[in-house]
Amino acid sequence: MFKMLIVEDERWEREGLVEFLDWPALGIGTIDTACDGIEGLEKAIEREPDIIITDIQMPGMNGIEMAKQIRERLPDTHIVVLTGYDDFQFVRDALRFSAVDYLLKPVEEEEIKRTMQKVVQHCEDTRRTRLEEERRQQGDEAGRRVALQQAFGELIAGRTGGEQELRQALAGSAADFIPDGYAVWTVRAPEGEGYLPGIDMLEDWAEDALGRPVIACAAGEPHGCEYALILRMEEKDKQRELAEQLLKQLTAMTEESGWRIGQGTAAKLLVQAESSYRQASQSLKYAVWAGQHGVCEAEEEEAAKQRFALYIDEFTRQQKEISKQIRSSLGSGRSEEASAELNRLFELADAYPGAGRAYIGSLLAGLIDSLRTLASPGGAGALAGSAQELEGLLACDSQIQMKQHMLAVIGRMSAQLNEKRDNKDDYIVNRVLQLVEERYGLTDMNLPYLAAEVFVSPNHLGMLFKKKMGKTPLVYIQEYRLARAEELLRTTKQRVSVIAEQVGIPNTSYFGTLFKQAYGMTPGDYQEMTQR
Repeated sequence: MFKMLIVEDERWEREGLVEFLDWPALGIGTIDTACDGIEGLEKAIEREPDIIITDIQMPGMNGIEMAKQIRERLPDTHIVVLTGYDDFQFVRDALRFSAVDYLLKPVEEEEIKRTMQKVVQHCEDTRRTRLEEERRQQGDEAGRRVALQQAFGELIAGRTGGEQELRQALAGSAADFIPDGYAVWTVRAPEGEGYLPGIDMLEDWAEDALGRPVIACAAGEPHGCEYALILRMEEKDKQRELAEQLLKQLTAMTEESGWRIGQGTAAKLLVQAESSYRQASQSLKYAVWAGQHGVCEAEEEEAAKQRFALYIDEFTRQQKEISKQIRSSLGSGRSEEASAELNRLFELADAYPGAGRAYIGSLLAGLIDSLRTLASPGGAGALAGSAQELEGLLACDSQIQMKQHMLAVIGRMSAQLNEKRDNKDDYIVNRVLQLVEERYGLTDMNLPYLAAEVFVSPNHLGMLFKKKMGKTPLVYIQEYRLARAEELLRTTKQRVSVIAEQVGIPNTSYFGTLFKQAYGMTPGDYQEMTQR
């Protein structure tokens, strides 16, 4: 619906026009009135009507003068002039400033209806044109923005192209502006479930905080919470002060503390942005590892490394002592002491953040292997578990995450050791069942083999197994192999000889004899019957 303003000094004509037609039926939903040109100009500027119907002859300011001033300020407003037969000069003036139409007094209902239908159509056309233009401009701007973000991503990845467009965009409105350098930062959002801005929104916030154009792109891992930014630098600028301004903005807009910004050396030229980005990225990784929030500069990590180099012998001595205590406590069933010692180990790491993630990770990997020999009897299952724990360790990018991961590892190993102590016989039998399930295809799987895997004598294992399972280990192995063979015969087209070898009975004749004893027919007949 459109808005309309009626400007008429005669009250009865003004009120009559308001009631003259069914305006909502024509698409006009709001009608305002003014009693002269001065009030009409004020209301038009304040309320921005789509349509104005105005008389010409009015005290104070006539309709033509009012309409001219309105046209200058509101070029899309459609103006209809009310005039008498003696006002031809006024009508000509009205047409000069593009009044849509004029109406002769006295106004006839059909005439004003036809005129207003035409005016409303003009309003709809104007609104449609404006919307299309806005959408086109928004599309152009969005496309330009994406292109700049992609060009920046290519630049920090070491691929050339787009430098000219980036340079012009970062210069802002002053196309001939030559910056003194470029700051390239990495920004990481706080951990957790807080609000994360998109790339465009982050750019808007940064430009608002820093008062200059900023281009951003996704960076680092995990995508979605880490960004790279580039902005121009001027001689008076200090990177840290600018970064702290951005931190304030990010904290205020997201209501989340814990934002981090990594900085490297400012790039003198755009082609040096890749090197600045690598420094900033490394600074950010160090900040995450050390649990540091706010701004982190490249010099901070280097200073921490140099300090660690001075005390590495003392660090190594303490680390070995603490690791020994962890193993001893865990092996003796004192899991709380083991966890407390682990806390001591991370307090040591926290005191020397220059040791770095890779070095601390390698020490903890060695500790995991040492503890694994206590908790597991070895074999493929133990190796798989150890590999999973090491993989989880390498996925940690902060000391806090590594500490939580190691506490979980100690908790699992403590539970395994307690189970071994409290239910030693059950543990041995369950381990044998697990070994049969994992390795039934081995032809040399027998009682001595299983006994060696669980560190007991064959006689002791045979007694324990039969007591718990009601059958000997060899009978159990044979039944398990035949059950797997039955499944393969029923579900695959493999030859009987291939299946026999897969389940650990490579002698096809012997396999056939055993299968027929268990299932009442030969393997071939069974396969044919079940797959008809």
